[in-house]
Amino acid sequence: MVALAASATFAFAAPGAITRSKAVAAAAAIRLRHTDLPTLRQESNPITPHDQRLSSQLTACVGGVPESDAFANTQSPEFATAGQPAVDIASGNEILPSASLVAKDLAASERPHALSCMLTSYGAQLRASLPKGDTVTGSVARLPYAVSGSTATFAVRLTFSVRVTNGKATVTVPFYADVIGLAYGPAEFSVNITSTNVTPSKPLELRLAALLVARAKTAIG
Repeated sequence: MVALAASATFAFAAPGAITRSKAVAAAAAIRLRHTDLPTLRQESNPITPHDQRLSSQLTACVGGVPESDAFANTQSPEFATAGQPAVDIASGNEILPSASLVAKDLAASERPHALSCMLTSYGAQLRASLPKGDTVTGSVARLPYAVSGSTATFAVRLTFSVRVTNGKATVTVPFYADVIGLAYGPAEFSVNITSTNVTPSKPLELRLAALLVARAKTAIG
């Protein structure tokens, strides 16, 4: 499962199949590039063993297709603002052996417990990044997004309140994590945006999602 996801409408067509030997190149072709976000700073964003463990745990909780079944699994560099509000953007890209496996993976995110799995996973990551004594509460909701050309569109917003203590002062900082997931044939891909203090921009999210769909059509055929 390439993304924290909540599915919307499914209408699977029959885009061209892809072989394992071509999957890595296709996944790389779909991801976001610095030219898509030229005003942001590009940072390295490798998939670490820790990332793989967290993703595997989330997939198991949701009941999605194991990442070991994928032909390719990559993510873009991270693109970040230089100042405040802090915004970070990246994309994730996974190529599965067939569109039917993509459909199975997406169907898992429709299960009633899927959102709680996502909230638990992301909340744990956020808490692990904070100093001792800071606390986090959160909620999650599906977003009614649709992206033309995608054989499936799904989206979720995780909203956290982070209570930060500095000496005798305590402040509450809002933190948001949006995932807009898409599918085209055997490809699953997502736009992932986190931001502090301000909600992510829907027009930006949909623009980037449309870019990924166009690239998937070219890469998959």
